[in-house]
Amino acid sequence: MVFQRQPMKWQGIVESLGEEFSCPLPEVERMLSAAAHQLEQGAQVKEFIPVLAVRQVKDLLRNSRHTPSHYGQHNLNHPLPSH
Repeated sequence: MVFQRQPMKWQGIVESLGEEFSCPLPEVERMLSAAAHQLEQGAQVKEFIPVLAVRQVKDLLRNSRHTPSHYGQHNLNHPLPSH
């Protein structure tokens, strides 16, 4: 999995997102792993998966600020924008 390749870099990203969005670190890690796994399923070019996964999780966390929800109930199955 993507997040196991560069653990120190990803730990910093997890901590940064957790702090920015007041989200528990295990939840951020779970969301990043789920987003990366989802992106890897259909990706032919995998080098941008980490960037896309972080962006997707940031969007989910940003949206969760505006709607009452519990951590762990984020839907990672929404359609991704095609570029």
